[in-house]
Amino acid sequence: MDLGAAAKTVQAECIATRARQAARVLSRIYDDLLRPTGLQVSQFTVPIGAARFGEQGAPISTLAEKLVMDRTTLTRNISPLEKEGYLRVARSPTDARVKVVLLTKQGERALQQGMPLWTHAQEIVKQRLGAQSSARLRAELDAALSALDEPPASKA
Repeated sequence: MDLGAAAKTVQAECIATRARQAARVLSRIYDDLLRPTGLQVSQFTVPIGAARFGEQGAPISTLAEKLVMDRTTLTRNISPLEKEGYLRVARSPTDARVKVVLLTKQGERALQQGMPLWTHAQEIVKQRLGAQSSARLRAELDAALSALDEPPASKA
């Protein structure tokens, strides 16, 4: 096998590589603007996800599903956010076997500070891509997520 030719093919054609490159560029834009909150965009999405569930909190498995993350990865990502005081993990009041993620007051303040910054990042991305391209990209990404994120196989 000619590894040089293989490398060129992967660099030119690999959808995963291109998606990761685009994600890194997008993350830089959002991270730069979210810096005053102390959160990176990859972290910002976790308290945003928890906020969707209100005061009852988000069961970790449900939050992982909504964020399209592996549960163990989400748990690893929650840990520093909990240490910094943005989130709190507790037992569900209705089922002690279930852990829920709760947004703290500090987390609420970070999201309130972060939302205008996130909005500004959105505007920058839309401006650079153009409104129509932004809408098409979002639709294509939604379609890709739907097509590629197969539910786990049931255990027999």
